[in-house]
Amino acid sequence: PDQLLAQISTNVAVIVKCPQEAGCLAHKRLPSLPNFIHQVYTKSRMTPTLLVVALIYLERLQKKLPNGSQGEYDTPYKLFLASVVLASKFLEDSYPVARSIIRVVAPVYSTTEISVMERSFLGVIK
Repeated sequence: PDQLLAQISTNVAVIVKCPQEAGCLAHKRLPSLPNFIHQVYTKSRMTPTLLVVALIYLERLQKKLPNGSQGEYDTPYKLFLASVVLASKFLEDSYPVARSIIRVVAPVYSTTEISVMERSFLGVIK
């Protein structure tokens, strides 16, 4: 899983251009992207299969976005979260991993924000 985590971290970081420095206090409290991904993976007990499906979703997103797309500092974090929540919902009937992901990131992102991330992600990849 370490190589898979590194791959997803690399892929999600290059999908859109984002500022390298945290602009607001909420962004400054975020760990580095690789550390965030590892923490969410470990604490929510994801499977490597889920990460592979999330990578597929991220590749589809990258193909659909216009060149030069830009985001905020935490956009890669949001893209990762949306991709893994959607992958978990695709792979599982009862959504236990999706719920645990939401609990893990609750101090940073609310349930409403994660729902918006999901809908936006799906809207782009159709």
